Formats: sequence, C-alpha cells, structure tokens
Amino acid sequence: MATLLPIATQLALYYSLRRYTADLGRATVRAALLAMVEGLEAVLNPQQEIREDREFPVTVGPTQESLRSELAAWLRSWGAPDDVDEKLNLDFKLDVAERVARGAASYVAQQEDVDEYPALELFRLFDRDVPRGFMRGPRQTLIPVPDDDWPSRFRDACVAAGDAAALRVLDTTGRMVALKSSGVWPDLGNNRPDTLGNPYPPFAFNSGYDVEGVPFRECVKLGLLAPDATPTGAAVDFGKLFAKIELEKLQA
Repeated sequence: MATLLPIATQLALYYSLRRYTADLGRATVRAALLAMVEGLEAVLNPQQEIREDREFPVTVGPTQESLRSELAAWLRSWGAPDDVDEKLNLDFKLDVAERVARGAASYVAQQEDVDEYPALELFRLFDRDVPRGFMRGPRQTLIPVPDDDWPSRFRDACVAAGDAAALRVLDTTGRMVALKSSGVWPDLGNNRPDTLGNPYPPFAFNSGYDVEGVPFRECVKLGLLAPDATPTGAAVDFGKLFAKIELEKLQA
C-alpha cells in the first residue's frame, strides 16, 4: 500500500504557502502545493528499478533534499525571492510533512494487530534541546512552562476523552498508555496550539515522542482491559485521513 500524504498535512502546507499569494497569484500557490504533495508522496514511495549494469534492483526517486531544491528553484522562477526556501523554512516543513505521513501509515498498520497489542504507550524517542514543558531562558537555562509537558498534555487528553483507566495508569505508574480505541489519541493531537491535528505521532511540531504497542497481557495487568475482553482498534476514516484536498475550494 502506498504511503499517502494526510489531508491535514496538505492543508498545513497550503497555509504556509498562501502568504505568497499577493506576489505569485493564487494559481501559482496552488501549483506549488500540488508539487509539494506529489513530491513528498514520491519521496515516501521510492521505486525499484532494474538496470543492466547492476546485479540488484536500484532504488530511484527524489529525496527530501532534492525536492526542496527543486521546489525552491520552481518558486524562484515564478518571482519568489532568492531565499524563498529559507523564508518558507522548506526543510522543516518537508521534514514535518514526511514524518506525519509516515506516522499516518504506521497508525493504519497498528489497527491490524489490535488483538495482540490493544494499546499504545507514548514515550520519548529523541532528545530535544528544549523539551516541551520548558522554554529557553537567560544564559541558555531552561525555564519550566507549567502544564505544557507531555504528561500534562496526556492528562488533559484523558480528561477530555473521559478515559478514567488511562488517567489512573498515568497517576499510579507515570506511564502514558491508552487503548488504541481511546479518544485520548485524537485529543492529544489537538489540545495545544502547537499540535498538528493528528491522532498519531508526531502530535506536535518538533516532537521527540513516539508510540509503541502494549501487549494484551500488560493491558490486563494495568487494568485497561478485562482478561476476557475483545479489544478494538481506532475507527479509521480513510476518507478523512487520506484524500486530495479540493484546491478550487481553498481560500487564498
């Protein structure tokens, strides 16, 4: 199954481009969005090519770096400033978009092993110089930002979703675990201004957190499931998750 770009990611890319509408025109902005979407999907789905001079198939297709260069050159040809890639922060936007798309693909796959792994646990995968819950202060010190760290966000998501079991696990163990079917995950991607609107990681810009499956037996031990329970996965609406945005309906 090809990895597609979620509609929410396409919209985020569009809103980052529309600042140039006055200079480039609506048609050019829409064309740039289409080039980004198609380019990222090509990056996410490299092709195998058989060549006479190679013993094994060769992976071909654009990389994120080559896509950025091509997009910047294309935008400059339409009158964008020379530093358009820096002004648009194309590297960051393309990186986030690629991570979101891969997260969406993982999210779909995770619903297929729900009997064996009924829940997910949010955990830190990558360190960050300034973790969420902190801000940079004088002399490079880190100053705490109340209620903004991931445990606080997870707690708020549990309350909003009415998931008392996940909240109890957080309070008693410090672990951020919820069933795949829980409303915690959609809320976690929407309960702060920096979130991306995803029910899967990355839940927010520049997040170093990911999720991993929690086995059935451990879910029972944590009190998330009864021993004889039949777990269910998230209700994935593929029409809302993966679809081409209707460019003619976008307001520039």
